[in-house]
Amino acid sequence: MKQCSLHNFTESLRPWLDNEYIRSVTIDRNGLVTFTFTDGIRDTYEITDCDRQQVRKVCADLAARGIPVQEI
Repeated sequence: MKQCSLHNFTESLRPWLDNEYIRSVTIDRNGLVTFTFTDGIRDTYEITDCDRQQVRKVCADLAARGIPVQEI
């Protein structure tokens, strides 16, 4: 699991969004965000400087781009 700020999190997403590399995203009840990539690799992030609602907003933006997002 990687810990980061919301700003670092959104910046780290940019290259993946341009290449359609993200297969799906899940948000757990604790606000941890897990990405599954097209090659099967998974990365989990804990965004340390915001609450779950803010994390959900970022993930809603991902869903608007056509990336499947699921809350578990």
